[in-house]
Amino acid sequence: MFETVMSSHSADRPAIVFDVLGTLVDQEGSLRKQVSAVTGWGEVATNRVVGSWLDHVAEQERAITNGDAAFAPSHILDAAALERLAADEVLPAEAIRPLFSAAQRLEPWSDTVEGLTKLATDVTVVGLSNASRRVLTGLSSSSGMRWHQVLSAEDAQTYKPNAEIYQVALSATPMASGAPYMVAAHAWDLRAAAAAGMRTAYVPRPNGDPPADSDAFDLCAEDLIDLHAKLRT
Repeated sequence: MFETVMSSHSADRPAIVFDVLGTLVDQEGSLRKQVSAVTGWGEVATNRVVGSWLDHVAEQERAITNGDAAFAPSHILDAAALERLAADEVLPAEAIRPLFSAAQRLEPWSDTVEGLTKLATDVTVVGLSNASRRVLTGLSSSSGMRWHQVLSAEDAQTYKPNAEIYQVALSATPMASGAPYMVAAHAWDLRAAAAAGMRTAYVPRPNGDPPADSDAFDLCAEDLIDLHAKLRT
């Protein structure tokens, strides 16, 4: 049983590293709700805004990871994306300011808070996110999510899937814990984590990146409650 390898010393506890955006929180759904609340628009229009918003952020992140742009934290990328949407007349200019901090108010999935609370009693729980420190502080205070440490792309000055960000997580987890698990709803994230020397656990989420037939992750779980149960067997 999982309990037999546990110790009262935190350094001996297994370590679990969680992706945050999309895995622990419903990023797209939460942004749609906030865009709709600010603009009063319906589903089609809000989907267009959020899709373009996230595409612009992903484009900026790729430029940074490819070395074509200097690092900027995620809240700055969000602001640049919103300003571009307004310039392209995809979003009203007056909607920009209320949405600047939208990423700090993303809603956890229904199993997230309970699952993290269960896991935190048995393992060292670490967040590892492309989100900035400012965004992660907001999420920590508003969502009820429990972790022992949370790490940002700012700590590595790059974005996933660059190897440097996973090395930050590896250096932050106790050596006695062994190789930590990276838990994500994005197969591309887990592949990069495995290449960096981490174990992997896939949890499906809407709008995630499902595994390919060639993927062989160490664990697959239905949700965080199931992940906790599988780790205990």
